[in-house]
Amino acid sequence: MKSDLVFPPFVPHRLYRNPHLQTIVGQFHSRVKSPYQAEQHSCRLPDNDLLILHDDCPGSWRPGDRVVILLHGLSGCHRSSYMIRLAHKLNNKGVRVFRMDLRGCGAGTGLAKSPYHAGSFLDLKIALERIEHMCPRSLIGIAGFSLGGTISLNYLGRHAEASDLVDRAIVLNPPLQLSESVRVFGKPLFGRYQRHFVTNLIKHVRKSHRFNEHTDKISGANYPKSLLEFDDQFTAPLAGFDSAEDYYTRCSPAEVLEHINIPTLIITAKDDPLVPASTYQQAVDELVHHEKVTLYLTEYGGHLGFISGRSNDPDPRWSDWRIIDWMLAESPEGLASQVRDLSRPAIVQTA
Repeated sequence: MKSDLVFPPFVPHRLYRNPHLQTIVGQFHSRVKSPYQAEQHSCRLPDNDLLILHDDCPGSWRPGDRVVILLHGLSGCHRSSYMIRLAHKLNNKGVRVFRMDLRGCGAGTGLAKSPYHAGSFLDLKIALERIEHMCPRSLIGIAGFSLGGTISLNYLGRHAEASDLVDRAIVLNPPLQLSESVRVFGKPLFGRYQRHFVTNLIKHVRKSHRFNEHTDKISGANYPKSLLEFDDQFTAPLAGFDSAEDYYTRCSPAEVLEHINIPTLIITAKDDPLVPASTYQQAVDELVHHEKVTLYLTEYGGHLGFISGRSNDPDPRWSDWRIIDWMLAESPEGLASQVRDLSRPAIVQTA
């Protein structure tokens, strides 16, 4: 089944063909000025922690209209530029958006004693149940970014009843094999990325009084110099894992993609500097004939970059408009068939 929508291939802006430029300009140097007008909803989790949903509801929205939940990436929150951008654009299309602060992030700082991580998919389940209660006749879509995409895939692949709550999902640049994605930060030229994430994560921990008794795990002689050390000393023990490697093994979604049973589009770039293209080889092999999950690998785009050259989109943010297309498509399966026609799944090693 073909869709009336056209899925255009990604062509990078001529000034941003370099994957690091795509990543830095697209994510870290992107600031969106938009007044905060969302209504906040708290979700009580089974362990008594709280997470916060930011409800951006356009005036044109009516009960039964489309709803989308957005999940941010590592060290992000509802204020991340891509979260604000997507909420604004989807609102303009009449879509009600819930920006989810992962456990302890954003407005939820200080409301959780356990850290968020790639396996926090039951938190997403609680959030979706809350949204379904508030919007009982609405179709709900998931859009996840980077680690938020990993959590989304884990939810869809590990929770058999996911299709009872959501009808479609799209994820950008999700790490599928966590250990390999973390190890890439140890390569030359990647130190700046690693320092950025580790510094932000440590600031996040120190801002929350709920983590005060655990700050010894990331201070003094235990001060982590890498994401692996941070996860081994802080994330894993507080989340109930034996070690960082145990966490990575048990929470990598590569092994559960085949169990996803709703239309799901995974978009990533072969030149993503933070999520190695080689970690997608298993997915390429397994998803060739999958009826629900479609993998689209672009040649360029970096990590959450996808800044395009001149096109028919209203602005250069190619991935924003593909998310909107996916969420508004009458037939995501039809749109997926176009994506498969465009996709060149072979993995190419990039520098």
